[in-house]
Amino acid sequence: MPPSSRPLALLRVLLSVVVVLLLMTAALMSLVVATMTSPSLMDPVTAELTEQGAVRGALAMLLVLALPWYRAAPSVLIIVGTVSILLLHLDPFLLAVGLTGWIARCTRRWHWGVVVAGMVLIVANGVMHIVRLGQWPEEDYRQTGRILVAFSVLVCLSLILAIGFWARQRRSTRRAEAEADTALRASEHLSDELTRQREREDLAREVHDTLASRLSVLSLQAGSLQETAQREGESKLHQELQTTRSYADQALTDLRVLLTSLREGGAPSATPVPAPQGIHDLGDLLDDAASAGLDVRSFVALENFASAPEPLQRAVLRITQEALTNALRHSSDRSAHLRLTGSPERGISLIVSNRRADDSDFSLGSGTGLIGIRERAALVGGTVDVRDDGDEFVLDVQLPAVTEDSPALP
Repeated sequence: MPPSSRPLALLRVLLSVVVVLLLMTAALMSLVVATMTSPSLMDPVTAELTEQGAVRGALAMLLVLALPWYRAAPSVLIIVGTVSILLLHLDPFLLAVGLTGWIARCTRRWHWGVVVAGMVLIVANGVMHIVRLGQWPEEDYRQTGRILVAFSVLVCLSLILAIGFWARQRRSTRRAEAEADTALRASEHLSDELTRQREREDLAREVHDTLASRLSVLSLQAGSLQETAQREGESKLHQELQTTRSYADQALTDLRVLLTSLREGGAPSATPVPAPQGIHDLGDLLDDAASAGLDVRSFVALENFASAPEPLQRAVLRITQEALTNALRHSSDRSAHLRLTGSPERGISLIVSNRRADDSDFSLGSGTGLIGIRERAALVGGTVDVRDDGDEFVLDVQLPAVTEDSPALP
């Protein structure tokens, strides 16, 4: 137990002890009143305890020792209180205390039956004492005793219902708070899991859109090297090797950036690559595609692209990169048409088309490129349409406008 919680725990123990002592004191006072109103326990003439009264009083004092279990086991007090009423003809105090704890725990119909039976028994015990008071010779004593017994029964029943339902409400409140706390913890855990899952998906997209693109170009470049080695001289082969090495270095750099994002102290996992640089990055993509052997006939008319939100810029860049990589892989003539127009305020349209090859030389495609494009577009609320227009493959991506009323982008 932490040192800071020890005083609080000690205070709770002391409070429990005080409550039990008060209950025992009240039980003894109630026992005295019951004895004074029962002719079988106190002689009406001499006002002294009878032998039977002394024995029953001693037994009642022993039964009072069950009070410390009023919270943990109210059924014990109900049983002891019933014995005290039916066999010893004493007061119903123990039964009343047991019923208050029992009401707080009632969950079934027969539980409430026990409560009703106990309250009927308390009323019957009061009626019995009122009837027996008729044996006292003094009229004033009889009247005072009857009033006292009736008042005690009424107070007892009221306290049973008031304290019992208060304890029940308190117990329900605590249970609801515990369930709410559990639900909150589960919600926080689920939120953390969803956040980590989204970060993993973001990282997976970055890995595919960067390394996959670089490695695809390397694969195509390696095939080109084989053809160059067969047809051209050493100078051409040297140039092709330089290009291949450049792409290998770029792929290695991308891999290092992504790995750094996973290490402690590296870049935040939600942004595993450097921030986009606007139209300059688009120019680099077109230059890379051209150096890889793709003839890109482009029309780019973007307004305010550099001021667009970073998620929107990243979506445009990665979708364009993947579209050009797919064209490089699968076009029959290594050429593609790219049309990129719009603005963040009006929406951005990206259309890439290329002549489809009957039998692509690159046979390692898995379809993940189009999946990644659809995911990228969906992240910013865009749509993707893939269609065949004669012998051409057309990729049509529409990204919505971003305004002040637009929801926050991921």
